[in-house]
Amino acid sequence: MLVAVDFENPQQIIEHDSLENVNSQIGFAILDTRDLFTSSIENISTYNFATGNSKYCERAFRQFLFGESINEGKKSMLKKIQRIIPESRNITLVGHDITWDLRALSSLNSGFQKCRFLDTQRIAGQILPLTDQSKRYSLHHLLTRFDCPFDKLHCAGNDANFTLRLLLLLAIHSVKNERLSTCQEEIVTKLQNIASAPLPPPKLCPHDIASAQKQKRDELKRQARVQEQERIKRVRAEKAKEKGRRR
Repeated sequence: MLVAVDFENPQQIIEHDSLENVNSQIGFAILDTRDLFTSSIENISTYNFATGNSKYCERAFRQFLFGESINEGKKSMLKKIQRIIPESRNITLVGHDITWDLRALSSLNSGFQKCRFLDTQRIAGQILPLTDQSKRYSLHHLLTRFDCPFDKLHCAGNDANFTLRLLLLLAIHSVKNERLSTCQEEIVTKLQNIASAPLPPPKLCPHDIASAQKQKRDELKRQARVQEQERIKRVRAEKAKEKGRRR
C-alpha cells in the first residue's frame, strides 16, 4: 500500500501537544497496489485534516479538492488516521522532501514513521537531469514537466495526492526505454490513467453556498417587484382607457 503524506506547518505540529490553536494540516493519499491487479480503480483515496482557527480551517475546506477537509485535535486525529491506514498492511510512505513529514509523523506517535519510505524529490534527482538550478525539483516544477493535472498546492491533502501521482509518473518514466511484457504494459497504462485522472470540479464552501442562495432569493424578489410594477401599470392603463371611453 502506497501512502503519500504531506504536512503544512510540520514544526508547529512537532512543538505542540495540543493543536487547538495551531494552524496546520496533514494530508494523506492512498493507493492500494492490490487494486492494480483486481479492479479498474482509477482514483487515489485522499484525506485532509486541519487544525487551528475557524478562518484557517475554512480556507483548508475551500482549497482541498478531493472531499471535505476534517477538523480534528491531535489525539482524535491519530485515531482517524489509524482507521484509514490499516497497520496490518505492508505500507510504503511517499513524500516530496519527506524529512519534516517523517518528524511530524513521529510526533503523533503513529508508528508509521517506522515504515519504509520513498522521496519523490530524491528519485527525481536520480533519474531526471536538472535543467534549472532555481527549480530544485520542486513539486510544482515536476508536475508541470510531466503534464500532470494539479491545482491549489500547499494544501496538505492536495499535495499528498499530487506527490503520489508524481511517484507513478516517475516510475513510468524510469521504464520508458525498457522492453515490457504485455502484463507490465497493462500496469503502466493503469498507472498512467491514475496519474492523469482529471481533477474534481470546484466546490463551494458553506459561505459561498449561503451567498449564492441569498443572490437567488434577491433575484426572485427583484423579479417579483418588476412583475408587480408591470401589473400596476397595466391596471392603471386599463382604468385610464376605461375612463376615456366614458367621456
